[in-house]
Amino acid sequence: MLRNLFLINVFCCLEFALSAQGLNSSDSLIVREIKIEGNIVSSRKVIYREVAFKNNSIVARDQLDFFKQTSINNLNKTSLFNFIEINIDEIESGILIVTVKLTERWFIWPSVYLNHTDTNFSEWWRTKDLNKLEYGFGLKVNNFRGMGESIRLDFRFGNFKKYYLEYNGIHLDKAEQHFLSVKALYAEQKVLPWIIKDNSYISLKTSYNLLNSTNISLKYTYRRAYFNSHSFSFGYSEYKIADTILKLNPYFFGWNNQRQRSFSFGYEFSRDTRDSHFYPKTGYLITAGINKVGLGIIHDEYNRTEIAIKLFGYRKLLDRFYGASGILFSSYANLNQIFFEQTGLGTLQFVRGYEYYVVNGGQALLFKSLLKFELLPMKVVNLKIWPIRKVNQLNRIPLEIYSNVFFDAGYVYDKFETYKQYNNTLVNKFMYSSGIGIDFVTYYDKVLRFDYSFNALGESGLFIHWKAAIR
Repeated sequence: MLRNLFLINVFCCLEFALSAQGLNSSDSLIVREIKIEGNIVSSRKVIYREVAFKNNSIVARDQLDFFKQTSINNLNKTSLFNFIEINIDEIESGILIVTVKLTERWFIWPSVYLNHTDTNFSEWWRTKDLNKLEYGFGLKVNNFRGMGESIRLDFRFGNFKKYYLEYNGIHLDKAEQHFLSVKALYAEQKVLPWIIKDNSYISLKTSYNLLNSTNISLKYTYRRAYFNSHSFSFGYSEYKIADTILKLNPYFFGWNNQRQRSFSFGYEFSRDTRDSHFYPKTGYLITAGINKVGLGIIHDEYNRTEIAIKLFGYRKLLDRFYGASGILFSSYANLNQIFFEQTGLGTLQFVRGYEYYVVNGGQALLFKSLLKFELLPMKVVNLKIWPIRKVNQLNRIPLEIYSNVFFDAGYVYDKFETYKQYNNTLVNKFMYSSGIGIDFVTYYDKVLRFDYSFNALGESGLFIHWKAAIR
């Protein structure tokens, strides 16, 4: 698979090199004008930034389809539009007019929030523990200022009290290459997992706060062209646990620590040629990042170095048949045992079929693969229930349905077998599963996924998820 990803990378680079040499083509075309239609809120320069065609540029005729699809993919990944159409007209010999027709999304979303705090929906549904629900309200404004920026403000209450503010994708320059994001979070928890036993979290619920946390972070991103980006992050975190948790697990923050404060600095490289962030079918994704926690700036900082690598590839195999596979690797280096690290499989990433389990350790490796068939190509349903013209974009609902078969495998390595205590039998053990699934994909990047899995423990079951399996 790695060889295939390398060849795809080389192929894409060659395509761009060839397109840049359009002057040498025997059949070159000139882009006389680029027309933009349907952008009520979105700035034209944000759209032009993602369109591969440029005014008065020269394009080889055999590169038109590549430039067109690249433009559609780039615009799709902005998450600003429900529908994108690009028409290329040769108004006279060798002269092109490119028309980009867009249907914008609805950008202002006040919300009433209800969600669970388990590792995934299937785990919560198994117990239906109402103590693990969080509720509240918020406001999210996408495409703020028409520049693709987003602002989010959340207030959540109950056993998980949170105040969250995020301003994402702030443009720093006219060339649309430099961006800044800011996040701030304060949280209080009265329900807290304090240990892993029998490969599952054991949680405690009280009438008082068990964990208070504050997180502030800044992220700077540099994206010069379409596919590559570099991100640098700097943050501050502070956590404090109640005496009850310290007594139950003295290693929660490292031996006998009740508070954890630290600054962090990280870097991540990403190359993304996928056609979509949320439900990709073609292209590939490569990310590699390192994060250093504990910079020696304040007292009682602790030191940790995190490394994360992701390699995902997507390909159309035959008409209506698609394949995808990927590898994820994560590792952290720390001199002390700290339960709160949550490194391994079972939280953010997991082997399908092991949704009910949590496996912690110093390093984790995960392989995912699937073969899917397009049961229902994109069909647009016209509801006509919103009479107001400005919200007419809510009337057209796209829907796609895919069936799939899959195979996953994973391994969590714990050098000192620290996490094997309390009958955690999945540590240092090969995990794998296979199964079948069906995905429903609709507008605003919503995915509803049903998987029926068989794992190496001889277990099987139906699991429900709200995002693509490999993304």
